[in-house]
Amino acid sequence: MTTRKEYVFKAINGIPVAADVYFRKTTIASKLPIALHFHGGNFTVGSKQMLPRDQSEKLLDLGFVVVSANYRLAPMVTVFEGPVKDALDAYEWSRTKLPQLLLEDTHVKADGSRVVTLGHSCGGTLALLTASSPQPPRAILDIYGIKYLTDSAFHTPLPAPPGAPQIDQDFTSKIWKDDSPPTSAPSSVGPKGPDLANYRVAWMFDQLGKGTHLKTVVGDGDYDRVDPASLFYKGRFPPTFFIHGAEDKLVPARLSQQAYDELKSHGVETELVLVVGGQHGFDEIGQPENALELLEKGFEFLKAHV
Repeated sequence: MTTRKEYVFKAINGIPVAADVYFRKTTIASKLPIALHFHGGNFTVGSKQMLPRDQSEKLLDLGFVVVSANYRLAPMVTVFEGPVKDALDAYEWSRTKLPQLLLEDTHVKADGSRVVTLGHSCGGTLALLTASSPQPPRAILDIYGIKYLTDSAFHTPLPAPPGAPQIDQDFTSKIWKDDSPPTSAPSSVGPKGPDLANYRVAWMFDQLGKGTHLKTVVGDGDYDRVDPASLFYKGRFPPTFFIHGAEDKLVPARLSQQAYDELKSHGVETELVLVVGGQHGFDEIGQPENALELLEKGFEFLKAHV
């Protein structure tokens, strides 16, 4: 049976930043490796609850303790000051603090020296950026993640879908009136598509439509320090598995191909799966039908490195 336990891994000005830890009781004497997940949402929406259950269960089947972390959301905090710093702190906490906490609270033995990271979309960006740690993860799984942040794809207006309503600028401006940067927010997509009744979601889609979203959330213009591609040539990068929908309109698959080629040229162990017909979020919408099976290749890659 799977158990979930919430921990606060840091607090900023009294505001807790939390992670969910999933585990199963086991009679295995050896310590279990840790898989740390970061959610997507363009650094603007989303939460730790966005790790799909079928994916967490597959990771648990492989013997991992699974961690899904929140992080402060832009734009009231820049990508570097919020998502990146919180992700790196979540990683260090998972390595150094979580094993003892789990042992004391649940008698589950986790191994802080055997941590892997993974993430969806901008969560893939955060997973890749954990490679900057002095003690980098054993391996990384990037699921249609954002990289090469100065690429024109992230600075070109996205056409609005047919029939999309006009977005009210006064409504979207509410995002700047939050008391503090939230550490979680509802997902951008509801049962009938983008939830434009949520001012945070509406703001995000408005910015995407203008081609200004990434520029606004990065905030300070320093793309290098939040771009995992800036790490690819700096010494030894962890083994990395990329999986990307070939028809992704939000984050072009060619960027995962480029990352794979670049890491390969530096002698890094890396694999790439391009999902035929796959859109952004292909695994969450279940198209293609074998999406989970394809993702399992990435999970098995992580397992092979712990």
